[in-house]
Amino acid sequence: MFTNSHMKEPELTDENARYGPCRLTVELTNVCNLHCVYCLRDEDALYHSPAQFFPPELLSRVLSGARECMQIEQVMFTGGEVTIHPEFEKIIETVAAHGLTCSLVTNGWHFERVWPTVLKHRATVSHVAFSLDGATPEAHDHWRGEGSFKRVVQALSRCWANDFPFLLKVGIRRDTIQNLERIAVFAARMGAASLSFAHLLPTSNEIANSLTLTLDERAEAEREIALLARIFKMRVGIDVGYYNTELTSPCSALSGLSANIDYRGHLSLCCNLSGFRGGNGEEDVITDLNHVEFGAAFAQLQRVAATQAQRRIKALTDLATEGARADLTTGSPCLFCLNTLGKTPWESLVRITPLTSNAATVPVLS
Repeated sequence: MFTNSHMKEPELTDENARYGPCRLTVELTNVCNLHCVYCLRDEDALYHSPAQFFPPELLSRVLSGARECMQIEQVMFTGGEVTIHPEFEKIIETVAAHGLTCSLVTNGWHFERVWPTVLKHRATVSHVAFSLDGATPEAHDHWRGEGSFKRVVQALSRCWANDFPFLLKVGIRRDTIQNLERIAVFAARMGAASLSFAHLLPTSNEIANSLTLTLDERAEAEREIALLARIFKMRVGIDVGYYNTELTSPCSALSGLSANIDYRGHLSLCCNLSGFRGGNGEEDVITDLNHVEFGAAFAQLQRVAATQAQRRIKALTDLATEGARADLTTGSPCLFCLNTLGKTPWESLVRITPLTSNAATVPVLS
């Protein structure tokens, strides 16, 4: 579903059917070779802090625990830039040793460096996701630097020539909204198995005002993506985070079906919240898996997820009681979590009363 413009009562649904099997996201490093101004990761961690890399030994221990209590089948690696990890092959071998599959998100610049490992372990690496900012060198390199488009096209071509599945991930911004069809045609011509769009998460007032869309503009973009999904043979979709006022859990994180582990080994609620640029505090961080067993940590994570899901339900219900339409910040699950978990202190926060209070609550934007 792409858009929901009205309130719906919660339904009894099989969450696994909605969001797939339980899965784990692991940040392999804090550093990146590119400098995208809209990136949601903390700038100090990306560019001004010593490089840190997720240890294969910790990964092995985590995967054992996650298989036991989550029954995971897949691990997704993100960063930073995953291909920078000096023990990349050992990371993939660790996944294989646990009988799991994995995928990775990359900007493509250093893909040639890891391609022999990916090809060697194609039974373990299910697919590769490449970040894309446009269908032309001018559009893509504007954000990622000269030569970036050439590098990613070479990586896509390498995958296509070897019949290796790949998908493209594209942010929905003011500069991409007019080129959604062009991007889809590019993805199809390159042989992508899937094209995944996602609304940009703003990291400052400047980014919010210059790049993100209004509620109506988002709806227009979502309608266009829905049309593209009907036209193309490849899968075309939009990640969770679109305007959605259903009271059921809007994502795998709030359903308790997924978990994120950052480059430090800290278990947290969601990869989008992790190390969010400009954010205050780490209410979404559960514990340090270097010192705590995964099973106990995951049980605590599920309680945090359930509490946040109830907080969202309360905010939406209170608005409906007042006869008001949910604003963008409340209606978008991602923006709601960013605001209520202190990740956007630069923005007027949605005021949510504690769940223990009986007082009526209406989100107020100044």
